[in-house]
Amino acid sequence: MKEALLGQRQIFGMLRKSLEKRVTQRYEQTKNAAEIVEAAVAILVRDALSVGDFAYLFPELIREIFLTAAPNDTLRRHCAYFRDYFVGEEEWQTVIQRLFKSEEEYQELTKQARFYRKLLIKRAAETFEKTAFQFDLATVFKDGNGKRYAWTLRDTKQIPHGQESETAEILEILTTLTIFQAGSVRRFAEYVKFKSVKTCIDTQHEASQPEQEEASDLELMDEKCQISEKEEPSEEETVLAEPSKRNKKRKLNYQELADQIDAKYPLPWELPPNDSAAATAHKPESFERRHGKTQEEIDQGREKRKWERKVKKLLSGRR
Repeated sequence: MKEALLGQRQIFGMLRKSLEKRVTQRYEQTKNAAEIVEAAVAILVRDALSVGDFAYLFPELIREIFLTAAPNDTLRRHCAYFRDYFVGEEEWQTVIQRLFKSEEEYQELTKQARFYRKLLIKRAAETFEKTAFQFDLATVFKDGNGKRYAWTLRDTKQIPHGQESETAEILEILTTLTIFQAGSVRRFAEYVKFKSVKTCIDTQHEASQPEQEEASDLELMDEKCQISEKEEPSEEETVLAEPSKRNKKRKLNYQELADQIDAKYPLPWELPPNDSAAATAHKPESFERRHGKTQEEIDQGREKRKWERKVKKLLSGRR
């Protein structure tokens, strides 16, 4: 069977149902009562400070450990946290008699735990107003070597003004635990400081359904950018792009486009007789024929083919 890990990441990060299952599996594999009890204390700290509900986890397992497991210092030191897990005063007295030699010893060895228990109960019972913000508790502790390290507890309750010292005392409970280690060096050896960090959702995105929606805003923006970057249209393109108002919604056919271009750019021989350009454009009829055509006919053919190519080019650009 794969080992059920139960460390800092699992205790402070897993959801309630998964965490409860993990703790039970861990005890079945290791039968380490002290480890489970310290993990349960850490979960009580998480319950007091976090928005989520982690109260009263695996009560049967806790009762089994304190009523049947061999007594040790860890059980004695932390038993007071779990007073409410037992049914009636008689069962609780059974726990005390198993772990301590006398009532006085119980009072002495559990003095710190009973003080912390009151803080946990008070903070866990407090209600908080739900807001659009999320609060994280950013803390700094020292490890067993005296080296500082940062640790953040996510999704915590908002700390009311005036309760900073109380929150620090709850965090100090972690300094009484020995299960959290990194490279054989104990973590949470000494509390240093904390701060509550408020965050909120700044923006979010959800994938759209292509078959139900048209082009996205990003695509439309790209199209606008591409249009703005185009060069100014040529005179020929302007002619094609500005049809008459009467035919504004109808595409011009080949002949209509050709007529527009012919009207705007007449060939030399189509100019009026009194136009000065006509005199220079016309060739004398006495020119020699080449390939059965006069020079004028050759020039006319060339001009005609030239304009036909230009019209075809413009038409192909509109498709």
